[in-house]
Amino acid sequence: MRDKKLYIILIICIFVFFFVMFLLLGVNNIRRGNTAATIVVGDTTIWTYQNGKWTNIRNVTSVQSLNWKEFHTFVDNKEFGDYYLWHDDKWYLFDKKNNAVPFEGTLLAYNSNFKIPVKDFTMREITNRSYVDQVLSDDALSLDSEFTVFLEVPFDIDQDGKEEMFYFISNAFPMESEPNQIFSIAFMVKNEKVYMIYHELNENRSLNGCKPFPTSFINVDQNRDYELIFSCGKYSMEDQIDMLVQWQQDGFKTLISNQ
Repeated sequence: MRDKKLYIILIICIFVFFFVMFLLLGVNNIRRGNTAATIVVGDTTIWTYQNGKWTNIRNVTSVQSLNWKEFHTFVDNKEFGDYYLWHDDKWYLFDKKNNAVPFEGTLLAYNSNFKIPVKDFTMREITNRSYVDQVLSDDALSLDSEFTVFLEVPFDIDQDGKEEMFYFISNAFPMESEPNQIFSIAFMVKNEKVYMIYHELNENRSLNGCKPFPTSFINVDQNRDYELIFSCGKYSMEDQIDMLVQWQQDGFKTLISNQ
């Protein structure tokens, strides 16, 4: 009789263990597996997310299939509202009465079956260039370079209560100098360590390179951490680089890029 009770208790313990593990892991995995989203970045980048997979939308038919679908929109990373999108070389917004809604700035929009938090941020000129000099020195670049981008953004990407510092530097399209090399670099400093986000270094060919900048900090995977939509503007706006990058404790991983 005692052995039977022990056997029953053991079965109950095993059942409770697997039930708790299902609640902790299984429900979350099921939820993520069923998530779907379409994200519009500016006029040239469209990403879709389905069952954990990211895809670029490029062909005309797929882009046109988004016409008159309702999206939650942001302009220059500020919440703008829910509007219908329509595309003809660029995106146009319409309200529920089909009235055109004018806007000025960079459009970010999403249509999804789950909430996607987007946080605003402050972009300013770099106040302490010690890490910039460190990165330039590592690439044997002049510390007296003519910067055409020289920006920093404080943001707590892992939501641990401590802001990381993001740096964006470039000498692309110089006006007053003819450097031998063109650099476009974005990196983050966390706990006094540099983590590279984007690094492009090429021989100067007049109008090559790009100007890096952050487009948005966005939470696309329903966890605590935020992802960064990083962009780099080339001489032709149609060639702008847009990347969705994710912080993973030991560095950044690119989830998807439009290139």
